[in-house]
Amino acid sequence: MRRVDIANTAIVGSVSRPGFRALHVLSAVAMCAVAVGCAQSPHTVPAAEKSRTPPAGSLDTLGITSTAVTTTPPAAPPSQTTAQPAFTEDDARYTVRRYLSRWIGQPLRPDDTEGRYPLVCTGSILAANPGKLTGTMSFDNDRMTARRTGDTGAEVTVPVTNSSNVTAVRTFTLRAAAQGYCIDDIIN
Repeated sequence: MRRVDIANTAIVGSVSRPGFRALHVLSAVAMCAVAVGCAQSPHTVPAAEKSRTPPAGSLDTLGITSTAVTTTPPAAPPSQTTAQPAFTEDDARYTVRRYLSRWIGQPLRPDDTEGRYPLVCTGSILAANPGKLTGTMSFDNDRMTARRTGDTGAEVTVPVTNSSNVTAVRTFTLRAAAQGYCIDDIIN
């Protein structure tokens, strides 16, 4: 058995077969020194001596162990047009449900009023003729259907019953606004 000291680390080797030497490494640093000849690697060199140029082929020369430099791309110029958020058919049904619930005197929340939370589009046909549902007593929320129209519109169809107990299907046209859908008109 032979003992070799490399960089203050002992390596003990023995011959187990002719031509082969089995190494028993007492430290990973010593293995690095024997296997790749990096006795002068950053792993074994004191910090005060690390100012040397890294050997060719090391990770340091490839830039892998260097500090990464990140650059931030310039911000895109602000868009001149504002995109409307994508509202869903559920949003459209909810808007009509709130409107009809208010109309029959059963708002979804006590403070849900047109004055506080407007649902009628400003300058719309319905705003000019707000009495289109006069006499409405109930509506069938379970049979309410909605479909998107174009990029920012929707139509909601719902059976509405008046004070004479006559049920008619009414169609609400909606358009996207800043806070959600607003009702533009009631047709039929």
